[in-house]
Amino acid sequence: MTCLEQMPLHYTAVPDTGNGLVTEISMRSDAHLSRPMLAAMMVELSGNDDQRWLCWVADRPLKPLLNSGTSQNGQKILQVVSNSTRDLSEIAIRALERGKSHTVAILLERPLREDERIALENAALAGNAECLVIFMQS
Repeated sequence: MTCLEQMPLHYTAVPDTGNGLVTEISMRSDAHLSRPMLAAMMVELSGNDDQRWLCWVADRPLKPLLNSGTSQNGQKILQVVSNSTRDLSEIAIRALERGKSHTVAILLERPLREDERIALENAALAGNAECLVIFMQS
């Protein structure tokens, strides 16, 4: 019997370096499926049974993505928007450490540095949370 595994179109494998609490995906910013797929992921994560909130950390608000025909009933999403992309990983680290969110999603325009990945993993462990890093390629 043969077993085949199909990888999603916009998935980039990252070496397993830690506790498995940080997931990284890469999406093309100009692809027509990226916006609806990202909106669907955020809606699914916000509907988590955990009473804590989903936290969105990015240089742009999530709301325009969710307005693209996505049902918004019962969503628990905290948005943290910063104009400085340098601070996004630091904001995500603080949000993870506090443990007020079950998942912290961070939108970046560049891949994570190794020290950032380690800091996010440690913060996720400390806050009993998960981190979703979304890298938008141009």
